[in-house]
Amino acid sequence: MFKISKLLIILFVFKFVSVTAQEQQEILIVGDMHQLPGIVKRAYKPMVKKILKYNPQLIMAEYSKTGDTAAMGEWNSRFKDAYLKAKDSLKFDKNEIRKLIALPNRDLDSLSFRKLQSYFLSIGDQGNHRMYGYFSKHGVTNKFKPYGNQNPDLTFRLMRQLDLKKVYGVDSHAGYQGYWPAWQRALKSGTKEGQKAFKKAMRKDSWGNIFAGLTGSLGRYVNKPSTLDSYLRINSLRYEGFSGEDYKTQIKKWDDRNTNMAKNIIEVLKSNTVKRSVLIVGAGHAKAVSEELQRLAPELKVIMYNNLKQHLK
Repeated sequence: MFKISKLLIILFVFKFVSVTAQEQQEILIVGDMHQLPGIVKRAYKPMVKKILKYNPQLIMAEYSKTGDTAAMGEWNSRFKDAYLKAKDSLKFDKNEIRKLIALPNRDLDSLSFRKLQSYFLSIGDQGNHRMYGYFSKHGVTNKFKPYGNQNPDLTFRLMRQLDLKKVYGVDSHAGYQGYWPAWQRALKSGTKEGQKAFKKAMRKDSWGNIFAGLTGSLGRYVNKPSTLDSYLRINSLRYEGFSGEDYKTQIKKWDDRNTNMAKNIIEVLKSNTVKRSVLIVGAGHAKAVSEELQRLAPELKVIMYNNLKQHLK
């Protein structure tokens, strides 16, 4: 009897380990450039095709968390004000909203999209408010007008083609107020050598984006390890020749934001059973967020955009 019980325990443990290994969650991190110059406004299209091959089941993006006014912060103040006005004045039939969310997007009309847009405003969901506003204007047909912006050209287009109904905002601006003024003051007070290194990086970034966009390789260029490192340094002034309280303040606020984003990502993944997810985020965040995810959730498989081809083999 003892031997049988021991065997059953071994089989149970083996099965548990096997299932756990099979269900390991993955996240593909995609760095983007937010807004592209008009001359390369179609440059997100090859990135969409590549990400579709991964067939993600969930998409996260650089939007504030639902209802989190602290996370909305200074950058999203217009949406924050609209949400605070709408949350008590707009009322919805929850059953009707659940039915609309359950239906494929191709079965919804512009009126339904506008209703969802208003609903997501009333609960403070910035990402889905913007997405359903886009759908109400453009629909979910195969027609596509490029804007050179990562929201419609990358995030919304993926949501549309994958027929996903909810994009998850994971950004955090809690405690972030004052970053930009501190960054500007730190830049002005830097040494000539430090400012020269910063300007050189900015020039290289501008020309690199244009050339990569014209040759259809924007995704590869932006997501190269050296490029991601450069964007991280630009956004936090990590060059010799910068110092002082403003310098320390802007670095801490930038790093804290990336840590909080990683925590929000982990929270989303814990509440969803999907295996394959995608994070679409400004390239300046990609490296730091990936490192924080590996530190906070070592069981999570983190895939960088430029390593996706190898992963799909």
